[in-house]
Amino acid sequence: MNKAKTIYYLAIIIGLAIVAAIVYSFWQAYQTALQMFGPKEAPNKVWELFPVSVAFMKARDTLLIVGGVIWILGTIVFFAELAGYTITKSGLAKNRMGVGDWSVIDVALVALSAAVYGGLLAATAPITIVPGFTWLRPGNALAPLFGMFFGIPGCLGAAIGNLLADILSGYFGVGSFGGFIGNFLIAYIPFKFVRDHSFGSASSIGEFYIWGVIVQAFVSAIYICWWLDVMQSVVGLPVFVIWAVIATSILINNITVNAVLSPILGVILFPLVKSRGLYWKDRVMPQKSTA
Repeated sequence: MNKAKTIYYLAIIIGLAIVAAIVYSFWQAYQTALQMFGPKEAPNKVWELFPVSVAFMKARDTLLIVGGVIWILGTIVFFAELAGYTITKSGLAKNRMGVGDWSVIDVALVALSAAVYGGLLAATAPITIVPGFTWLRPGNALAPLFGMFFGIPGCLGAAIGNLLADILSGYFGVGSFGGFIGNFLIAYIPFKFVRDHSFGSASSIGEFYIWGVIVQAFVSAIYICWWLDVMQSVVGLPVFVIWAVIATSILINNITVNAVLSPILGVILFPLVKSRGLYWKDRVMPQKSTA
């Protein structure tokens, strides 16, 4: 147990260290851009100097292969879970949370998640990073929580909420399809792989940093940007913008926001969700025991 706690504490430290490293690295790149190009050009040129952007560009050929696999698996998971099946070590199994199993409460949770998530994303849409495609999104901190607390209905709510934000903010387009399932995965990955959703222990927070911060950030960034790259002739974005700017922005948004805000919100909200009987395990597990 002590060894496990040590590992999870290290995961927390590593997660926060990654956030600090990203922020410091971006600040350094911006300072260099200021010196080289001046204040007018620095905001655009910083992406050419930021190490994360450089890494994405260098790995673009590999990411197209990896992204294709992630896109296929992510899309399959999306439709399978909504159909009532989940992937396990033994193959497909019933998840008891498919659309056909939903109650009025589940439908309400989809609507609630979509409305809150979409509203918060739309509220920050004026803080643009790439016009028409991405913006600063502190609301992303809620997506993992909706999945962990509400299950598949919360995951779908996050997907619909992102789509609503795109529509309300004038960002809707071909790229929104990638964003739809991409945001489903932001909620789904911690729902699926974090065992303790309470944020009440070192193991709960440690697992969240692994799956809800780092893994989901890379998966969602690659999923969305692979789609934009494949649809490049339609969306009309240069490869540099897709991978150096948008992929980096998604990664930074998800890592920094989820590492800082999600655990704080999780500690506050989980007891409220559980006390009102809305936590997915409390609603689904009793059904399993009587099946």
